[in-house]
This record gives sequence, structure tokens and C-alpha cells, in this order.
Amino acid sequence: MKYSRFLKENYEMLLGIFNCMRIGIWITDGNGEVLLVNDESMKSGGLKRDEVIGKNMNELIEMGYITESSALNAIANDREELIIEEMGEGGCCLTTSVPLKCQGKIDLVICIERDISEVVNLRNALQEQKEIAAKIRESLYKGNIDDDEDEDMIISSYKMIRVEESARRIGSLDATTIILGESGTGKEMVSDMIYKYSKRVGKPFIKVNCAAIPESLIESELFGYEDGAFTGAKSGGAKGMFEEADGGTVFLDEIGELPLSMQSKLLRVLENGEIRRVGGTESKSIDVRIIAATNRNLKKEVEAGRFRDDLYYRLMVLPVVIPPLRERKEDIIPLAKMFLTKFNNKYRLKKELTESAVKELTEYRWPGNVRELKNMMERLVVNAGGEEISGFQVKLSIMGIQESADNAGNIHIGNATLAEIMENYEKQIITEAVKECGTMSAAAVVLGVNKSTISRKIKSYEQEMLKEQ
Repeated sequence: MKYSRFLKENYEMLLGIFNCMRIGIWITDGNGEVLLVNDESMKSGGLKRDEVIGKNMNELIEMGYITESSALNAIANDREELIIEEMGEGGCCLTTSVPLKCQGKIDLVICIERDISEVVNLRNALQEQKEIAAKIRESLYKGNIDDDEDEDMIISSYKMIRVEESARRIGSLDATTIILGESGTGKEMVSDMIYKYSKRVGKPFIKVNCAAIPESLIESELFGYEDGAFTGAKSGGAKGMFEEADGGTVFLDEIGELPLSMQSKLLRVLENGEIRRVGGTESKSIDVRIIAATNRNLKKEVEAGRFRDDLYYRLMVLPVVIPPLRERKEDIIPLAKMFLTKFNNKYRLKKELTESAVKELTEYRWPGNVRELKNMMERLVVNAGGEEISGFQVKLSIMGIQESADNAGNIHIGNATLAEIMENYEKQIITEAVKECGTMSAAAVVLGVNKSTISRKIKSYEQEMLKEQ
């Protein structure tokens, strides 16, 4: 007995069974004519059952009821077909059609529909959110590649977007803030962001590196001095940085390096808004906002007695923590490309990063963070041979950084001369380059020398090996 005959003879019973199901079911004959449609499938179609039964799927497409038929595809291709159909009344269905054969010919096509309108809406919403996030990231590009390099900042990672959000929020609060992070993470950049979003933008913004000022001069630099306060003092005295910044903002970088004697004076500024010049007898009121930064663990500094606990708690009201570059890998390549563009423009070159270079840059741990990345990109632009920066060139640059850090002060030369040391090092580099690049020609391009030079060196190394054997 044919399946189609069985369906016609038991139509009401089969329809009753299919109506109990929570998925849509269509059944057509071998030509695509609709024989059965259950209630679930009729819910979102816009037509009544008697308007669908007996019609060919091609007619339903012409009516605009559906845009495509998996049943017709299954008949045409003689196999199971799956499509996403847009329904006439809106919504989307995932439809799977399976041909059912009798005596080698397609007798029926069983179509199963699953409403995926919500899934499609979620997918579209997700895509929209991705586009919005991309626009936000683009808008968070700070600075211009033609400006001073210290004013550049790129934000791509979620963690740095959170830092930017904190800077925006804290900036408007006009309260004391401290920025915490490893050396080279961009603490000064974040201080610029906080200032940009503050009510004091446009007013004085004085930056002080506490580690760069000698201890004997730091008090007079910060608070100024009166006439005759010390030998060599300027006639009439001089303002300190806090007075210069009155009404604005002072950024105290490396505040962990501030001597204990100065910490108490800074605490007075924070608590009372007062300063006293060196050699002065009267205090002066000032209105400044203080943004501090450090790469030290101030809690441990307090426990060690090197940092005042009252100043610590006064600074920790609104901390901003910048994650190290190794914890926000999404930022590495955008930053590298930004620095690449900057240094290409500076040196009038056209270097590009290869895929292997991108891989090496991404996998490196960056103990020096963004500052190290910037310095490395400049070295690669200046020193790398050819117009492409390879992964091996990046690896060589990384090796140079690590060796200088790990081996400084621990070089053992024995009885070797400088020429012998350099020759051995050159041999190591050339051998590794040929191994990594596969050919002497490629190694020559990477190392920025002639192929004949590499060939001659390799031949001499091989002769040395033969002599040793």
C-alpha cells in the first residue's frame, strides 16, 4: 500500500495525532501538493487549513505565503533538505523535509517545522550589539597618530572599556583618585582621561613624577619657597606646583616613591586644602584635585612602614586598576598596528606585520606592558629588513629584551675575545634564522643582509663542523 493512500484513508486519525505535537507538520505528495497540515503549523501562517490543503507549494510561494519550499527542494534533489523559511505573516521557521519513497518513487514528503523567530531575533540583536560595540571601540580611540606619541591610547578589550567607564564616572566626581597598575600599563593615559571628563578640564593640569625629583628639592618643587628660604633661592620666592595648579588638577605619578616627610604634607593638602611654602610661616588655601598613580603595592608599603596608613586610606577612596597587557590580549594587535603606523610615518617606511608576527606578538607575555610594545615596534620598524615584519624578527627582538634583562651583569666571557663572542652570537642568530625561515634567501631578507653573506657564513659553519669531526 502506498503511503499516500494510507494517509487519505486515515486522514482524521493521523491529523488528530499530529495536532497533539508542538511542532509544525506538513505532508505533501510527490509533486508538492499539500495533503495535511497540523494545527501548530497553521498558527502563524495567516491562511486557514482549507485555503492550504490541495494547493501546490509553488502556488503558496507565488501567493507570498512562503518564500521557499524545502519540500520542493527535497523532491527536486531526491534527498532530505533543510531551509529557514520566512512566513507570510512574519516570523521564521526551520523546516526539514524528508522524501518518503514507495517502489523507488517519492510518494510523500514529510515536512517538520520549528518556529525559530525568537532565535533569529536574538541573533539579529546580537549582531546589532556587536556593531554597537565596534562603534564604541572605534569612538574610544584616543589621540591621533600624528600627535605626540604619549597622547595615544587604543581601547579594544572589555577590561579596558571598563577602565574607560570608571575614568568617565570618576572624572565627574571631583574627588581624590589613585590609579594602580604595573609599569608601562598607561597610568598617565588614564589620568588624562579622568581629567578630560572632569569639571576642571581646561584649567591647569600639572603632572609630577615623584621618583624623578631629588628628595632635597621635592618640597620646594611641590609647595614653593619664600624669599631667602635657602641658598640660591630666587628673589621674591617662587610658586610650587600646587599653587600653579590652583583651581585645576595635580597628577602625582609614582606616589609610592614619595618620602615619608612629604607624605604628611600631602595629607594636609588632601584634608585641609592648605600648603605652606618652604621658609614660610603662614599657610595658604588652594583648590586642587589630586590624581595619584603607582606601580607599587601600597598596602605592603604601609605594612613595611614606608607609606603612611592615613594617606593610604585617603587615597584609596576611588581606585582605578589598570590590567596588565597580558590580561587584555585583545588590545595587543590594535596597539601594535597603531604604533606601526606611527613609526612608519615617522621614518617614512611602509612596514607591515605578517601573520606569524601577529602570532608572536599575541603570545608574548609583555612584562613591560604597552611601553615595551611601543619600544619594540619602533625597533622592528627601524631594524627589520624588508617591508614585512616576520614572526622570526619579532622573536629576535623579544630574545634581545629577555637577554638584556636576564643576563645583565652576568656575562661570562672566560678567555674569549670580543670578536669571538660576537662571532659565536652571529652564528647562533644566522643558524636559527635559516632554520626558522626555511631558506637562506628568506633568512637574508629577515636579517637585512645579502643572500651571498648568509651562504658564505653557513658554508664556513659547515666546514668548522667537518674539522671538528
